[in-house]
Parts: sequence; structure tokens; C-alpha cells
Amino acid sequence: MADYSTRRGALRAKLPLQVLRGFYPTEPSKLSSLAEPLNANDIKSGMVIVKDANGKWIRAQVADSTLDETGGTTKSFYIALTDADALDVQASGKLVGLDCSDTFELQSGYFDKSVVWAVGDKLTVGANGALAKAVADSALGVQVIGEVTAIGANVAGNEVGNPIAYVGYTPSCAAADAYLLQFKTADKVILPNAIA
Repeated sequence: MADYSTRRGALRAKLPLQVLRGFYPTEPSKLSSLAEPLNANDIKSGMVIVKDANGKWIRAQVADSTLDETGGTTKSFYIALTDADALDVQASGKLVGLDCSDTFELQSGYFDKSVVWAVGDKLTVGANGALAKAVADSALGVQVIGEVTAIGANVAGNEVGNPIAYVGYTPSCAAADAYLLQFKTADKVILPNAIA
């Protein structure tokens, strides 16, 4: 069972998703989807998720966002609002995913830290539900799911690629990695040979 308190004894790996704009739970005018997670221990808040053939949430993978030039079927990508093992998910059996085709501004700790980020960088799906930088490819199309809207300070030797160090109110959890990537969602944009 999920326990977000700092008395937990072990840190979370990453901070949960921070929603900056676009999601108002009491006024559900934005697109989201409810589904059962396939594995309650597999999905964490802020990961990119998709539905499997049975309609259950799973982590998105790199192959989900690449298409050959002859076309192919685009997928609907979502961002997990909470952990799959959170108490409300266990009680209802459903996890909320924020639809990347709508306009949200979010901060997630699940992103590729091996690259340096810049405002305007396009995002696609990386390994195991992480956000990755969309790059031009001569053979494959890329499904873009977002765009970076803010980065952290450019510090020499910054091994985490200019993400934002978490500041603000103290969340009801402690995380070993307190860096977030800030982005706005933008799904179903196929860029076959160039990132524009």
C-alpha cells in the first residue's frame, strides 16, 4: 500500500506529478481516462502510460511512439496522475491518466537525464514510461506528446540535464531525486523526418 508520509522509512524514487495548469478535479472539462492498472507496483505518478489490448494501464515504451514512413496507428498517451498502488486507486480499482492530447502543464520526475534540455524541446516516450527528447530521424516518424516550457539553472557539471530542482510547498512525501521536467502536453503530432 502507498504511504506518502516522510515517516515511511524509505524514500520515493522521484517526486509525484505536479499539475501546474489544466486539471481541475471538481470541474472535469479536461480530457482524462480511468482504467485499471495491469500491475499496481509498476506505474508511478508522472509516468507516461498507455492502455494495453485489454484496456489496462501499462508503462509506455519507446516503440509505442515510433512509426514507419508508411504510416501506422498512433497511440493515445496519458500521464499517470497518481501511483498505481495509491489508496484511492486500490479502493476504486481505477487510475486516472491525463490525456496528452489536451492542454495541461505538468512537472514530472520521470524523464531522460542523459540529455541537456532547453525550452521548446519536443518530448516523446522513452524507456519505461519516461519522457525523452524527440529527435529527427531519417527512417522513423515520432509521435510528440509535449514540449518543455521551463528548465532549471545551467550549472556546470549538472548531471541531470537542466531540470527544475523542486521548490515550493513541502509535498507529503520525500524523494531521493527531487528534479522535475516542466512541460505542456501536445499529442498526436507526427514528425516523420524533422522536429519542427
